[in-house]
Amino acid sequence: MPPICLHMQTLPISRREHRELGGVAWLRDSTQAQAKARAGSKPILLLFQEVPGCSTCINFGRDVLDHPLMVEMIEDYFVPLAIFNNHPGADAEVLRRFGEAAWNNPVIHFIAADGEPVVPRLANRYDPLGLHERITQVLALSGMPMPAYFKLLGRDLLVEAGLSKTVTFTTPCFWSGETSLAQHPAVITTDAGWVRGEEVVQVQFDAREGGYAALEQFAREEGFGVIEGQTFALDYEPQFYLRKGAMRFLPLMPAQRTAINFALPYRQDANALLSRRQQAWLHDPRLERASDGEMYRMDIRQGWARLEAALGSPTDTGSAEPA
Repeated sequence: MPPICLHMQTLPISRREHRELGGVAWLRDSTQAQAKARAGSKPILLLFQEVPGCSTCINFGRDVLDHPLMVEMIEDYFVPLAIFNNHPGADAEVLRRFGEAAWNNPVIHFIAADGEPVVPRLANRYDPLGLHERITQVLALSGMPMPAYFKLLGRDLLVEAGLSKTVTFTTPCFWSGETSLAQHPAVITTDAGWVRGEEVVQVQFDAREGGYAALEQFAREEGFGVIEGQTFALDYEPQFYLRKGAMRFLPLMPAQRTAINFALPYRQDANALLSRRQQAWLHDPRLERASDGEMYRMDIRQGWARLEAALGSPTDTGSAEPA
């Protein structure tokens, strides 16, 4: 793959200028991107995007490139470079070098600092799971460990995409029921609640991890039973162990909430389940005043924007460089 030595603008840009770019701070100078990739031993995540773009391009920015933990992964582990595939000049020259079509839907290349591709390009996939899967491949091939939060993001995206299944179990105590059920590898999220006055735990699970029968057997061995066809009412204290500590003031994904709620009573390292920015906010003395006790239950995108507006983005705390 030939080098992409073309000069464009040098300041990072993002959704503040173009909805099609999501929340990522993209470079627009390919020479600068290659220099940063060499200096930081990071691959380049090269986005070819139509700007201004069609609805597919706008939705890609909103749905794929705007999740705060996807943004953090891209900015910490890659050098993000955006090329506008419907612009003349330097953009068109990079487009030609990579054999991409003008006025095209979003395409992403993963390029090493020497210009060679790391994995095949991502094309004709406009969902966040597609990008998550390809980034996972890059991490594996590059020998970079996957952060725990990014693995949890993949599981959370299964739920958002409607690819998970739901089942509700009766439990003698739903607080301990949550932590018991969270131990099964198929379980993505747990919520404590009520069905007709009975304590239950509702579970979202990945049916590919052993299937429903294995999960039901595991629950039965724990003393829980399936309850079907009834209305579930969320308890006012779901994730009981999580909400007893300072992490309740953070914006969290549902999969993170479940994993943290399990880690805390078993004295595991719950901090390791947070992203770099979440960890920085956790240690900010202003956090509790800027948040409230239910922030962890809020949609992470909304909570993140709210906390960022109050505390700023903790970008001066160092970067989670690949090991």
